[in-house]
Amino acid sequence: MKKVLILTLVAVLLAGCGSTSVKTGLGHNISIAKSTDATAEEEGAAQVDTIMAAVTFDSKGKILGVQIDNAQVAVNFDAAGKITSDKASQPQTKVEAGDNYGMKKKSSIGKEWYEQIADLEKWMVGKTVDEVNAMKVKKVDEDHPAVPDIADLSSKVTISVADYQAAVTEALANAR
Repeated sequence: MKKVLILTLVAVLLAGCGSTSVKTGLGHNISIAKSTDATAEEEGAAQVDTIMAAVTFDSKGKILGVQIDNAQVAVNFDAAGKITSDKASQPQTKVEAGDNYGMKKKSSIGKEWYEQIADLEKWMVGKTVDEVNAMKVKKVDEDHPAVPDIADLSSKVTISVADYQAAVTEALANAR
């Protein structure tokens, strides 16, 4: 998240110096699709995934820099509807969690989420939003419906990218 803010501040400073060829936009995508109901046997979870993208574009719409993060926050509750999560906790984004996020041990490529998103961000630099959205993807399973299916990313990124593409697309629409 700090990287997103730093990129945004740099772009604002550049814009303030009279540079009109560089624009930065913020985009986001919010989903509650991973929320679950409580049952007699298991707690439920109200989960909100908030994907954020700060993107800097040149005058031709090419991406100069991009920072993406995801705040994945779940609030657990029992069958009676009582919240069982620690209300005083301060959730971290996936980038802030770093190695503690825990994807590396489950990843077929042995990479943590922040490492995979960094590779996706690097791939996006120098491309337009149309080129980013034209990326060939494949459905791996229900949880991974849009995984990169291109040589540059197949061995580096196993996460589904559709929501990140949407956030970057919105960032272009909001670029100033």
